[in-house]
Amino acid sequence: MKQESVLPLLKGIFIAAFAIQAIIFIAVAFKQINILPTNGDVSLTLERYVLLLTLISIPGALKLFSWMMKKNKHPESKNETTKLYIKAYLARFSILFIVASINIVLYAISYRQNFMLFTLVTFTTYLFCYPSESYLRNKEV
Repeated sequence: MKQESVLPLLKGIFIAAFAIQAIIFIAVAFKQINILPTNGDVSLTLERYVLLLTLISIPGALKLFSWMMKKNKHPESKNETTKLYIKAYLARFSILFIVASINIVLYAISYRQNFMLFTLVTFTTYLFCYPSESYLRNKEV
């Protein structure tokens, strides 16, 4: 794929996924969406493991992207770099999307503030994942 056609596609995926999650999160926060009729009970053990998963996944996803881009065997080839960028971007964004989704669902079930805060932290991390034109244009990995 050409670099010019890849970035609008990745930006569209980013905006659509972020918008859907943000709308669902806001609807849950204002109790417009109720998964359970009453507040569910999430065990303390599950809460701790999900929070640990979130704390490990965020820097792990960002480091995975960096690691995958450093493993580029053909930095002079823009086509190979673009293909690798797509794979690395989708891996990073998928990890963050799944983690945010888990936190949103558990927040919708239990309304515990930890899940809300870690969803917001994950949303903040999304800002570091916006597809970069300069990364493909200027940085010969």
